[in-house]
Amino acid sequence: MLKNILFIFSAAVLLFSCEKNALQLPTEPVEAGARLKLIHAAPDLPGIDLLIGGKKFSAFTPVGATTTNPGTPAGVPYNNTFPGNLANYALVTPGQAAITISTPASTTAGSATVVTEQSITLDDTKYYSLFVAGPTAKPEVLLLTDDFGSALDATKTYVRFINLTSGGTYDFALSNGTMLAPALAFKGVTSFIAIDPAITPSFVFRAPGTTANLGTITLTNTAAGRVITIFTRGVVGRTGTAAPGINLYINR
Repeated sequence: MLKNILFIFSAAVLLFSCEKNALQLPTEPVEAGARLKLIHAAPDLPGIDLLIGGKKFSAFTPVGATTTNPGTPAGVPYNNTFPGNLANYALVTPGQAAITISTPASTTAGSATVVTEQSITLDDTKYYSLFVAGPTAKPEVLLLTDDFGSALDATKTYVRFINLTSGGTYDFALSNGTMLAPALAFKGVTSFIAIDPAITPSFVFRAPGTTANLGTITLTNTAAGRVITIFTRGVVGRTGTAAPGINLYINR
């Protein structure tokens, strides 16, 4: 009897160990609300805050904060994602909402500078990515619905491409030369494209028709069923932080 119990317990542990490494494809969200990510791809803004209906949505730990000092307000840094680049979204009340993108002041939150104000509509239980991109102190805002309806094959990894490099048109390809998205213009977006996760893929972006890679990124989290967004950032002709580059975040 004891041997049987030990066998059942060992089998259960083995089954759990196998299952925890598999990506479980979600069904409909259980909790009500829209899901939102904020992606900062505007190189001339060192940090941004997003307010929805006058209430702060994004939150980063203030610089120098201690138990006795509130610190200096800090926005979402350039080339970062809130609430993170993993498969987490923040819950937002659905419906029409007034949004404000601002840059926090160096001293007090009350003296933040408004970058842009506009209205968006978010549907209940749907997923969204909100991008702030482009040069100058008045960048563009792009709201995308993250529709996973085509990403249903649990044996594949799905990738979409977004060109957020102002002034540039690019080819997106696998590093082995396989073309995935040719001549994608600024603010161009592809659908989610299925790839084989077993190859640990690397992606490149290039000027159309050329073979010189302008940037490369490799997927290290390639669990089957994963959904990922790869985007370029920066401004054509700029150097340093504002130079064209490539990054990614996980949608699912």
